[in-house]
Amino acid sequence: MIVPLQILSLTNMELTQLAFLLAPIAGVIAILASLFLMLKIGKMDPGSPKAQEVAQAIRVGAYAFLKRQYKTISIITIIIFVLIALVPSLGLGTAMAFLIGAVASLAAGYIAMDNATKANVRSVAAAKVSADKALKTAFYGGATMGFAVVGLSLLGVTVLFLIYGGYGAIFDPTAINPADLGLKAATGIVGMGFGASLIALFAQLGGGIFTKAADIGADIVGKVEAGIPEDDPRNPACIADNVGDNVGDSAGRGADLFESAVGENIGGMVIGGILSAATGNLLFLIFPLIIRALGIFATLVGMPFVKLRPSEMKNPMKALRKGVTATTIVCGILFFIVSFIFFNVGWYYIFGSLMTGLVASVLIDYITDYYTGRDRTPVKKIAQASKTGSATNIITGIAVGLETTALPIITLVIALITSYVFGQQFAILNGISMFEGGIYGTTLATMGMLAVMGIVLALDGFGPIADNAAGIAEMAGERGSAETMEALDAVGNTTKALTKGFALGSALLAALLLFHTYIQDVAIQTGQVITIDISNPVVLIAGFIGAMLPFLFAAQAVDAVGKAATKMVAEVRRQFKEIPGIIEGTAKPEYDKAVDISTKAALSGMVLPGVIVVIVPIIIGILLGPVAVGALVIGCTFTAVPLALFMNTGGGAWDNAKKHIEAGNLGGKNSPAHQSAVVGDTVGDPLKDTAGPSLHVLIKLLSTLSIVFIPLFLNLLGLI
Repeated sequence: MIVPLQILSLTNMELTQLAFLLAPIAGVIAILASLFLMLKIGKMDPGSPKAQEVAQAIRVGAYAFLKRQYKTISIITIIIFVLIALVPSLGLGTAMAFLIGAVASLAAGYIAMDNATKANVRSVAAAKVSADKALKTAFYGGATMGFAVVGLSLLGVTVLFLIYGGYGAIFDPTAINPADLGLKAATGIVGMGFGASLIALFAQLGGGIFTKAADIGADIVGKVEAGIPEDDPRNPACIADNVGDNVGDSAGRGADLFESAVGENIGGMVIGGILSAATGNLLFLIFPLIIRALGIFATLVGMPFVKLRPSEMKNPMKALRKGVTATTIVCGILFFIVSFIFFNVGWYYIFGSLMTGLVASVLIDYITDYYTGRDRTPVKKIAQASKTGSATNIITGIAVGLETTALPIITLVIALITSYVFGQQFAILNGISMFEGGIYGTTLATMGMLAVMGIVLALDGFGPIADNAAGIAEMAGERGSAETMEALDAVGNTTKALTKGFALGSALLAALLLFHTYIQDVAIQTGQVITIDISNPVVLIAGFIGAMLPFLFAAQAVDAVGKAATKMVAEVRRQFKEIPGIIEGTAKPEYDKAVDISTKAALSGMVLPGVIVVIVPIIIGILLGPVAVGALVIGCTFTAVPLALFMNTGGGAWDNAKKHIEAGNLGGKNSPAHQSAVVGDTVGDPLKDTAGPSLHVLIKLLSTLSIVFIPLFLNLLGLI
């Protein structure tokens, strides 16, 4: 039996109510912190008129694309909303939760992009003062996205939970079986996770296609053929390239990581709710939200530690890592305190489960840094291979990418096993089902890992802002600022890779959490537990289809980039040939033509892969039932995780191998090795920025979609 410590003579219910309120309060604080940083950045010096002109062109292009993309996404969202509302077993309540999740995900992407297009030019101006100020400006821009995402997700989930029946469970003293009521409310808002995931998939995929089509076109014709710098204003694709950083790495990632936070918050509540219903203690349901709230407070403490000393200029990552380290330490201390306060018997196992996830996040951080750092051995290995041509660069890059899958998966597997055992030991001491206790342990490991999401998102947002700033400085002719921002841009490639590794790691942990939620939800609605038996032909068929989905999805995403890049290369070559004076700098390129190519390619390329991902599990569920859908999700998870690791981390290593040479090594810019490295980078680009980041969204989209449509699958089979 769990007996929460009585603080100030509070009753069990009063303690639960106060603990729950931590989540919405932390969400509001995070949103206020985001607004504060927005205002702070807005008051900073925007720089020279030329830099402002370039930045405005990027901002206008980004908004034009986002407007067209959001129109397309809105049409798809409305169609799915109507379909869910019309299905009797789902109804308007599920449809509204779906719509709220979709709208909030769009808002998260908009906020991320809006602030990034303000912080980029101000980072250029800050670079004239000091490298530290430039780094902090870009970091604050990223932190704006970080706080907005974690704040909106936590506040949105808690408010929707209260509306869907959670208020009665937690705040109504006359409620009958409040734990059952809380579980019902948590399960009822899974539609929010589905809506957020669907929007994130389209936003990430569309933004990724846009940015990489422009980037590859700019690199192949500009760097390799014309021998001009990446962000040279003479390159017709340079504006589109910088627009792409915002619509892909900012708007796309904002929506992407919002859905991660929402899906895992809801999944944690559902798993906790199952334990609450079994024990009558609501603390299990709300405890995952408390951990996410503590992560926000820890991030606020960790942010001021981000400082760049002059001696660290060659490795600015040290400055950013200080903030991550401080946040992680504070999280660990807070985990200890709340575990001790809320759980008497076996509290150390709760603390151990939380720390397992936190330690896993640190290890994945260092593993990703090892494989993608500009001066690390794997990156140097790819750079060295570039001396003998593009083929050896690509072969070595593929080998490094394949190798990057091992250590993160081993780390996460150990985290799962350890947290599961901790959860079982806690269950034994408190007379709870060992299986449910073990699953709750893995749930807390997931929450422990996600607690540092705010600071990790700040690093992720830092990347595209630094990249944009380097481009603006180059196009504005501000060489001093350009050199500073180039150094920060190289670090930005690593921070983006770190975030993708973090997001994918949390997706793997969440996959178990959401899969167990699916199994439990089916059991609740049918009265029997389903078994995924591989000897069952239905399971085998669905498992293989699930294993195939990530490859088919990735193929379509990469192919869309390839087709768009081909058009972009042709357009840049045409302008160089038909517009005299571009290379000499006496004529202005037609930037809008390149932006239009990327826009059309992104909008047309994002729809089919996204629709397939939604349709396939529904068809499988209708034809073969809920067991087959469970097998589909397992098969997809097993292949999507290593494939995404290969793409994300391997692509980051390819990119920084190019930057290692551009830093003056192995012949420097325009050398044969550099040209080979540019080719390798263009191969890695659609992997790390289009297909790879979309795959971890795919994992959670399938899981949340499957949970939402359980009533439909069961109705058609006559099971309910």
